[in-house]
Amino acid sequence: MNREEPISNIILQRIDTASSITLVAHIRPDGDAIGSVLGFGSALQAYGKPVSMAFEETLPQRFRYLNIENEPAINGDENIIIALDCADQPRMAKSFTDKHIDINIDHHATNTQFATLNYVNDKAAATAEIIFDLLQEWSMPIPVSAANALLMGIITDTIGFRTPNTTAHTLRVAAQLMEKGAQLTDTYQRALTDVSWEASLLWSYALSKLQKEENIIYTVITCEDREKSGYAGRDDADLTNFLSSIQDAEISILFNQQGENACKVSWRSRSEVNVATIAAQFGGGGHPAAAGAEIGLSLQKTQQDVLRATKNYLKKIHN
Repeated sequence: MNREEPISNIILQRIDTASSITLVAHIRPDGDAIGSVLGFGSALQAYGKPVSMAFEETLPQRFRYLNIENEPAINGDENIIIALDCADQPRMAKSFTDKHIDINIDHHATNTQFATLNYVNDKAAATAEIIFDLLQEWSMPIPVSAANALLMGIITDTIGFRTPNTTAHTLRVAAQLMEKGAQLTDTYQRALTDVSWEASLLWSYALSKLQKEENIIYTVITCEDREKSGYAGRDDADLTNFLSSIQDAEISILFNQQGENACKVSWRSRSEVNVATIAAQFGGGGHPAAAGAEIGLSLQKTQQDVLRATKNYLKKIHN
């Protein structure tokens, strides 16, 4: 009986026949997106492939120690585009939102399967974990640079192996990356504990506005906060994960203003509440314990709508 060829084999064939490869992740990339792109890119380079790693903006300061050589994008008939850690195409870097995507590798349950070839495993703790498994299956080299980047991706997305989707396999992958030269202690400190002065100021402005309503805690990062603090990125400087450590609430929400009518909203759950369900109401998605959405409304209107939806959802599931 003929069996359908595994998609991982088809992806490898596509990589082998490509003259060059462009790797891209979502806007405002987090540690998993960055680690997956840099780790996979470094491994593909060691495999002998020309690779361009595309990011829409400068990487957050704490990830810049991953000094992996990048190459300029190559446009041609045999260049393929691989999306990593991106649940849907509109969240990709702007120059890629209307391009044909050849391969999509991700771990979000809300992935829209937007590429020609889609390899999505929502049981994986991080996309970087999937990349490692594929590299092992393909017998590709994993240089130290790739191992460090992939370990960073896993550490950040599991918040130091603390999220519910961290499995025994996740820990085994981390151990194997260490065996290949990845530095656990250094990576952990750089990715999770080190905070720049500018990020500290940004936290102070946001935490001064921290509020609690029922079983929800929330705060806001405004454009003015970023300007006053001198923080260059548009991300939240990892404040979301700090909010999720506060015990006295089921859900934490961070409103990260991006412009006059643009706000990035991040939900975190400390209970069995599936915040991806709430995010989906606003066109977003993610994981049961961590989700987000991009909302094209004013900060005030976004807060009103999101808080109302979150409270209604909690009432619904608790009744």
